Amino acid sequence: IEIPLPPQLRFHSIFACPVSKEQGTEQNPPMMLNCGHVLCQETLIRLGKSSGRVKCPYCPTESSISQAIRVFF
Repeated sequence: IEIPLPPQLRFHSIFACPVSKEQGTEQNPPMMLNCGHVLCQETLIRLGKSSGRVKCPYCPTESSISQAIRVFF
C-alpha cells in the first residue's frame, strides 16, 4: 500500500549494501540486478570476479554484471 507523505516527512535515504554492509556512495553506487535486488557495485564486482556473472544472494536468479542498473546518485 502506497501512502503519500507531505514534503516535511520525506527524508533522504542512505543505502547500505545488505551483503557487505558498506554505505552506498558515488564511487560505490547501489546497482539493481535483473531480479530487482540491489547491491553495491564493489560487492557485485567481487561476487562476479571470475565469470562476470553474479548469482543473486537472495534468490536463484543469475545475471551479468554489465546488465546491472545504477539506482541512485
